[in-house]
Amino acid sequence: MGNALNLDYLSKVLYSPVLSDILDELGVSDHVLPGDIRPLNPDFVVIGYAYPMHLNKVKDYDPGNPYKGILEALDNIPEDAVIVIEVDESIKNRAAAWGELTSTAAMARGARGTIAHGFTRDTHQILRMGFPVFSMGFVPYDIKGRGDADDYGKEVIINGIKIKSGDLVFGDINGVVIIPSELIDDVITHAIEKVTKESNAKRELRRGKSARDVWNKYRVF
Repeated sequence: MGNALNLDYLSKVLYSPVLSDILDELGVSDHVLPGDIRPLNPDFVVIGYAYPMHLNKVKDYDPGNPYKGILEALDNIPEDAVIVIEVDESIKNRAAAWGELTSTAAMARGARGTIAHGFTRDTHQILRMGFPVFSMGFVPYDIKGRGDADDYGKEVIINGIKIKSGDLVFGDINGVVIIPSELIDDVITHAIEKVTKESNAKRELRRGKSARDVWNKYRVF
């Protein structure tokens, strides 16, 4: 990337549909995670760099060290990360992929949020923390003895979409968009331009301009 992004600023001016539109224009058609991944709070917005984590069924359970992989993954979270978790189907409905203490550890390391293609727990506590978490829903199951992280910091594949460490992740009420690392600068530049055009188009529509005239002028809708 050419310049460091002002993630706080971008979280206020961008939204997932405009990023999705730009990726479409650049020929990247598969870039949105499944629609059943929803924010715990509809006002949550998250933007940061992907830190993939894969959770799998425990093969050799050690009661003295039940969270070995997860603890290691948590201790290596970089600043400005968005943890993106894929959960193996064998435990997806049988273990919470994320909760209060994992959120606390991630926040302390400067993470910006978590996207789980699985279920979470400790919902009230996470909402009070204000840590942006997105998931498929909620289960009270502890992951202890059921699952553990068997890989992190590399890549995961969710519904055919590859998420690599360092890709840009943006999530809001409309969905979660993955921007490949090599396209971040182009996508952000074009997205900000489109946001400006949409703002101008909206102003003219409010003034009664015809939809056709507005489209012809700004080429956005």
